[in-house]
Amino acid sequence: MKKNSSFERVVGAKNKEEEEEILIKEEERFDDQFFEDIEGKEREKTLEELKIIELANGATNEISRKYGLDDFDIPSKNIHIIKEEEWPKEADAFYKPMMQAIASKEQPIKIVFLKKMIHEMLHFKSYNAIQITDEEKPKLSEYRIGLTVDTRDGKKMYLRNLNEAVTEEATKRLLKKLFINPIFENEIKKTVETVKNYPDAKLSTGEPLFEKDTFYAEVIKGEEEEKKTKIKTEVFSKQLERRVFNKLIEKIFERNPGKFKDKEEIFEVFLKGMMTGDILPVGRLVDKTFSKGTLRKIGELDSDIKMQEEFVDSL
Repeated sequence: MKKNSSFERVVGAKNKEEEEEILIKEEERFDDQFFEDIEGKEREKTLEELKIIELANGATNEISRKYGLDDFDIPSKNIHIIKEEEWPKEADAFYKPMMQAIASKEQPIKIVFLKKMIHEMLHFKSYNAIQITDEEKPKLSEYRIGLTVDTRDGKKMYLRNLNEAVTEEATKRLLKKLFINPIFENEIKKTVETVKNYPDAKLSTGEPLFEKDTFYAEVIKGEEEEKKTKIKTEVFSKQLERRVFNKLIEKIFERNPGKFKDKEEIFEVFLKGMMTGDILPVGRLVDKTFSKGTLRKIGELDSDIKMQEEFVDSL
């Protein structure tokens, strides 16, 4: 069955009729992508960008099908490319559930644009639910996006770090499968040559420039002699969140000898929960491995990732 918005249900609706009415309005929002705030700031997509959006839809639909979900293509009209000089955000792209849209700063590097589309589409296609908040002046707001859970007053979100980590780990796996597509051939070749020619390149801190998360690199030569040659790199994001998540997976694997054939099988438990919305298996796995309330505690520490990591280290 074709989906017409990302939302599966409405929490807090008085009855089925009210829920259906709200979901219909969200479908209208999905179709009507006019936003006054970005008028004049958005630009038309190139043919290459449209092709990359198609590739991202295909890759993310594979994940959906893996868990018994229907394909859900995000139309190009729901993806808004904002001119670089008009981009207001620190992040280069984001998914806005209440707008049923993805916004991205224009990106000249094709493989980087693909990476961002995959990440945001995974948020779009993961389990989404909306709520009528439980407060004096109720309003519509997000309730579930993947693994995240909002409080009923809509003022706090739990498990955001975990959700971002799972999303980026899935993005990493999908992107690597698409490296062989001819559209990225020159960029992949440029990356390989840059890493080969500058193996000892370092950051200002003295640490190696190239790392396991580097997926794009190019040499940018100064226009004038006095300007030094620079190396531009792109890496997979959410590194702190993923580090904490992978530590958690490592500990689960160690504490459950013989239960899982490898750590990837544990990752699949989290990814399935993110896509289907059934996070009970995630909670059971974490709480039975450690102690009751462990997953909740991890979620409560979202605002301080250092403390969150220390807690996971202590398990």
